[in-house]
Amino acid sequence: LQVKSYYACNIELDKALEYLLQRFNEAGIAENTVIAISPDHYPYGLNDEQMDELSGKTLEKTFELYKGVFLLYCQGQKPVTVDKLSCSMDIIPTLSNLFGLDYDSRLLMGYDIFSDTPGLVVFANYSWVSDKGTFNAKTQIFTPNLGITVDEDYVKTMSKLVSRKFIYSTKILDHDYYRIVFGADKTSAVDSVPPIQ
Repeated sequence: LQVKSYYACNIELDKALEYLLQRFNEAGIAENTVIAISPDHYPYGLNDEQMDELSGKTLEKTFELYKGVFLLYCQGQKPVTVDKLSCSMDIIPTLSNLFGLDYDSRLLMGYDIFSDTPGLVVFANYSWVSDKGTFNAKTQIFTPNLGITVDEDYVKTMSKLVSRKFIYSTKILDHDYYRIVFGADKTSAVDSVPPIQ
């Protein structure tokens, strides 16, 4: 019943989007409208068995449970499927580049999904997934993807990068950094941002 209810909610969302697009077309603004949809969590209301039923298989709960899809739609655009690893923090830089916005990439923790930068997914507990494998911060175990071999330096470097992302994100919040950047001290604040390496 819970899985059927979840499907029913998604069907309602589909119908709502269909109605929204119809209204955009009627208003003549459909081709000038971009719709971005991204889930921010797995179905919290479902237990493990129900989530397995929903996905049609037994989900791995450390990483696979959090896998989702980012949809970006603009009427009249040629469809493109991107298989590159990405996460929610990549959405803003991706949209910023697509819209040609002027922004300082050092102020964002994510990367443009369409860029050549290798994908990186970061979890709240400092675990991460890269194009080379997964690192479980709880167990401190790195599991390489099939056919991939990495040395200890790779895991240390990636873990250090992830740690710095958390450090910088915390400092941005603690010091109200964006208020400084977009306020009177914009030039000096932006110039003072050290690169994340």
